[in-house]
Amino acid sequence: MKRLISVLLAAVMVAAMSSSVFAAGMSAQDIALRNAKLTKSQVKNLRTEYDHEDGIYEVDFRSKKNGAKYSYEIGSRNGKIYERSIDYKYKRSYSRDKVGQSAARKAASKKSGVRLAAVKKGICSYDYDDGEGFYEIKFRSGKYKYDIEVQAPTGKVTEYKWEYMGR
Repeated sequence: MKRLISVLLAAVMVAAMSSSVFAAGMSAQDIALRNAKLTKSQVKNLRTEYDHEDGIYEVDFRSKKNGAKYSYEIGSRNGKIYERSIDYKYKRSYSRDKVGQSAARKAASKKSGVRLAAVKKGICSYDYDDGEGFYEIKFRSGKYKYDIEVQAPTGKVTEYKWEYMGR
């Protein structure tokens, strides 16, 4: 009986150790792709690197459909996404017209899924650089910090990034 319990205990320990390796190492790409709602056949330039110092996998890829570049930081021990950013491709518009801060905040709220009241408590700044006007919207909601860039002439989200703060 003691031998059977020892064997079962050893099997459970081996399974637990292998599942954490599976969750962190082998499936970091799968976690990122699942979060982006894409498959391996729908992306190109899929790259995964491991940061030994921080214990984090960095996964980057580009969508074949819309050219958006996805970047993820995923914990090696728990498979948790700590940071995610998406850079969308868009056609350049040399117009100085603006949709306004209100419309930019609404676009940021819709993209992030965070209530508009939380977005209004953040920072919304306008910048005109290299022939392009855009709004940069930064705010916190719960344990996450958001950084969203909205194209000023159209109100389209051109960059979306959130980071898990863990506090």
